[in-house]
Amino acid sequence: MPRLWIPTAVVLNALAITLGLAAIRPRLAIAPDLLQQHAILSQMAAAEDLGDLYGLRDRIQRDLVHLDDSTSIQTPAQAKQKTVQKTDLMTPYRALTQLRVRLSRNIEAEEAHQAIYQRATELANQAVMAHQSPDDSLASLQKQEFLWRGAIGKLEEIPADSVFADEAAAKSQQYKRIVSPIAAAADRADSAFLQPIAAATGLGERIHITLCQLESNECRSYQGDIPPASPASLIKLPMAVVLMHKVTTENIDLDSEVYIDPGNFTENAQGAKIFVDQTYTLREVMVRMIKESNNIATNQLVDYLGRDYINQTLNQLGYSQTQINTKLVGDSTYPDNAGSGPNRSTTNELTEMMRQIYSFENPGDDEILDALVGQYDWDFGYKALQDMGPAVHWIGEKTGQNSKVIGSSLAVKVGEQRYVMTVAIDNSASQVHLRQVIRGVVAHLLEAGPLDSDPQR
Repeated sequence: MPRLWIPTAVVLNALAITLGLAAIRPRLAIAPDLLQQHAILSQMAAAEDLGDLYGLRDRIQRDLVHLDDSTSIQTPAQAKQKTVQKTDLMTPYRALTQLRVRLSRNIEAEEAHQAIYQRATELANQAVMAHQSPDDSLASLQKQEFLWRGAIGKLEEIPADSVFADEAAAKSQQYKRIVSPIAAAADRADSAFLQPIAAATGLGERIHITLCQLESNECRSYQGDIPPASPASLIKLPMAVVLMHKVTTENIDLDSEVYIDPGNFTENAQGAKIFVDQTYTLREVMVRMIKESNNIATNQLVDYLGRDYINQTLNQLGYSQTQINTKLVGDSTYPDNAGSGPNRSTTNELTEMMRQIYSFENPGDDEILDALVGQYDWDFGYKALQDMGPAVHWIGEKTGQNSKVIGSSLAVKVGEQRYVMTVAIDNSASQVHLRQVIRGVVAHLLEAGPLDSDPQR
């Protein structure tokens, strides 16, 4: 019997220990719930600055010290009572310890945000000092713009849940208002070489020029943000951009067919191949619109896409100054549902479309580029570049001309760099002047080098 009793006693003792541990564990598991409900947690979320967070950290430290004092054993006679108290106080002690860890991490993050904010302020102060300098050169303007944009970039690194977020957002908006006229002045000075090129034609104010280097995204412009008197057939470029946006976003097959409504007839350029009352694939309609500058194809695409969709898409893509409101008219025949209000664009936006196409930034850009390279009209940009030497290569173009404007959006390779440019001349039909401007711009690139290494910068 005794030998049987000893193992039984061991089992019962082990069971008692297990039950005792089980009784302790629920008490310790309360800490996460207590942590989530702790008043300090909501105060951390409501903190308005680092001072508030430092105050909470000090408060937690005081509370922890108080708990330590409450559980310290002062005399042997108090040992049993203090042990019970310490067990009762473990849950709030653990909660405060976890809060302290969390708060320390918050403070560390906010101190980093404070350093970013201070760096932004330093850059802004440097920009102010540069502005106060008597130097008003292009280099000074570019330095000021660089510093302001650096300050804005730093402010935008501060997250929205930071205690510095509101102040950073307000400063960012203030700095953006300051840098806007400085950037505009720098752009005008940076593009100064275009003004004498335009003036040499004797048509100065009637000329619009925008030039962009593909490899660096550097751009220059002269009256590039002012809409020409008309975009003429250059409007076919944004039409192609909108069409490719639709077919790629809606998974439409470019080989699906579209009927050419007789009501969309108007006179076309000689040799144009799209005829009314026939069906063609969307690809052929788009390609012939660009290659042949086909008016009937353009008018059918206006109906296919719808004016609301066209203009909403252009705005969505960032082309706020480009609108297609009216179908195209040849010599005299107006198509049905011709529309009202002028079509409009700018050389800046047309050139940006070319830049994106030649950089393959959007699905379907390769289809438009193939059409631009196959352009049938070689009298504008192509002819202007013909005898400029082996370093200059024409690599695509869209031309446009009507009673109000003559223009070209073209791509050209100069040395190892590729460029896109748009030139439009108001109230002119002079191919000579258009070619003169194009040649003048390319001649500058040959002499001065790429835009990002231009000695005038």
